[in-house]
Amino acid sequence: MTHSIALTFEDGVTRFVESRPGETVADAAYRLGINIPLDCRDGACGTCKCRVESGSYDGGSYIEDALTDEEAASGLALACQARPSSDLVVAIPAASTACKTRPQGFETTLRGVQRLSPTTLAFTLERPDGFAFLPGQYVNLRVPGTDQQRAYSFSSAPGAEALSFLVR
Repeated sequence: MTHSIALTFEDGVTRFVESRPGETVADAAYRLGINIPLDCRDGACGTCKCRVESGSYDGGSYIEDALTDEEAASGLALACQARPSSDLVVAIPAASTACKTRPQGFETTLRGVQRLSPTTLAFTLERPDGFAFLPGQYVNLRVPGTDQQRAYSFSSAPGAEALSFLVR
């Protein structure tokens, strides 16, 4: 069974990867060209230490020098050893640029605009295939044919059929 892994980087970028059965977090990321910090791949060095913020996983085998029992109990894991058993949110202690990933771009269609009050409007976009986000994230929207863009927070829930926004 595959599981979705949300890799959140310290610069605010999030990338979603699907893990294959038995695949580690590190292998799933590397398969998509995301080079999270990694060295030994054997659970011996601790270079790939990350924080699992939600979800369940098999922590694999490693030595105490790489990850102490206290660290494991507090939610830290080794990406080279952790195998998801559910969808995960994993905080990577590095910038997305250092991991050779960058924000993704999607094109979509405006579904509708509604004036809610004299000072507030709502607009909805079609959800592009492969698009996902976490609660609290925002998106930079660009008007086609221009260089005008602005950041907007989602008012729709992750996984909703359409992407909704409120503007004051």
